[in-house]
Amino acid sequence: MIAKAIRIVQISDMHLLADDEAVLLGVKTTASFQAVIDAVSMDPVKPDVLILSGDLSQDESATSYRKLANQISTLHIPTYCIPGNHDNVEVMADVFPQQMVSVDKQMLLPGWQLILLESQRRGAVEGYLEPIQLAYLEQCLEAHPERHAIIVLHHHPVPIGSAWIDKIGLTNADVFWDVLAHYPKVKAVLFGHIHQHHESKKNAILCLAVPSTCIQFQPLSDKFGLQNIPQGYRWLNLYEDGRLETGITRLPNYVGFFDPNAKGY
Repeated sequence: MIAKAIRIVQISDMHLLADDEAVLLGVKTTASFQAVIDAVSMDPVKPDVLILSGDLSQDESATSYRKLANQISTLHIPTYCIPGNHDNVEVMADVFPQQMVSVDKQMLLPGWQLILLESQRRGAVEGYLEPIQLAYLEQCLEAHPERHAIIVLHHHPVPIGSAWIDKIGLTNADVFWDVLAHYPKVKAVLFGHIHQHHESKKNAILCLAVPSTCIQFQPLSDKFGLQNIPQGYRWLNLYEDGRLETGITRLPNYVGFFDPNAKGY
């Protein structure tokens, strides 16, 4: 018998705006997000869980978060989210849970657990895991030592080789990795923030980032720049014995106008 995998889809950095026609560096973020949602809906493998790894909104408006819930509702998939540095935590708490979007930060699946952490540091672009977040991480891992684990946060806990964005990653990543060193069942860490595909390993743990649903950052660059490559999402297949498969699915074409002279946002 072929083992059935749990299918996870990660989407990140939507930067939605209240106005559907509003543009972020040449991209109507509502339209680009919808294009990614449509691609997920057409995937021959239906996801079991959808993870949104931060920067859901660009303007911090309640309208943008409600719009997100409405767009995702067409997938009929349980959805879990965390804030990024562009999000407003208080507004998110007012809007969610709504429709398919849950505020739960732990999911127990056959043989696995997913743990979502908030790395937003108020008033800052860089990330930081408060002691309460680290304590929650340990609490979840201690409670289910028999389960394989995936950790999700917004800010990258490993350098990615781009000087400008590595300065605004997870600033206490060393403490985070010290915690994980005691839990060999942790298989992967998922994150957003960097607007690009990334795969590496640290201490035998996979470190995985996903393209944004809007603008894509130029990889391995000292300064801010955009890459003319289509938006996309990450999929993961989780097997009860701890095996993990993953990959990136991109749209056939870049949605929006590519601005090669963009200096930041």
